[in-house]
Amino acid sequence: MNKFYRLLSVVTLALSVALWSCKGDQGPQGPTGAQGAQGPTGAQGATGSQGPSGATGSTGATGATGQDGNANVKNAEVTVKTTDWRTVDAAGIGTGNTGQTGAFEVADANISAGSIVVAYVKVGTQWLALPRVIIKETDGATEQVNFGFETGKVTFFYSSQTAAIGGIKSYKPQTDLTFSYVTIEKTLRLSMEAAGVNLRSREAVTSYLQSH
Repeated sequence: MNKFYRLLSVVTLALSVALWSCKGDQGPQGPTGAQGAQGPTGAQGATGSQGPSGATGSTGATGATGQDGNANVKNAEVTVKTTDWRTVDAAGIGTGNTGQTGAFEVADANISAGSIVVAYVKVGTQWLALPRVIIKETDGATEQVNFGFETGKVTFFYSSQTAAIGGIKSYKPQTDLTFSYVTIEKTLRLSMEAAGVNLRSREAVTSYLQSH
């Protein structure tokens, strides 16, 4: 019996030594496995509710219908700067000698062979009919503003002289001048004259045209 236990002890010891001697170092980590397949896409969420619409602006009121214009009348205004005037020869009337004057031309296709033109110059807040001639009583100094017209254009004229005899002449004003002129068909002018309209008054002409 003792022999048996001794034999078992010897065998156990031998197995322990064998197992201990067979245990080695830990091996290297193996390669990472392939990524698994992607899972199915989840169901789409419900659409959110629409936000409130902005308020629509109100439509503006329709403007009043303007008064019909007169096809036989054309109005125009032009401001002539002091540097715009040029000196030209002014032919005398009849046997008068040729002189000089300042001039400024305005091309206007509305002026036809059947047109009459009336013109005004603005002085302060007033419109004064042309021609306009001022003679200073103290020394006879003069200032003249006039105009002329022909088919397709109107021309304004200016000249001044500081004294009646030997005064200094000038063919352009010292300030800019604003002119207004009205092109009227001759038939309409006859009607205006028959109605007693003062063609030298811009206000009277404008008032008549607005009512006809």
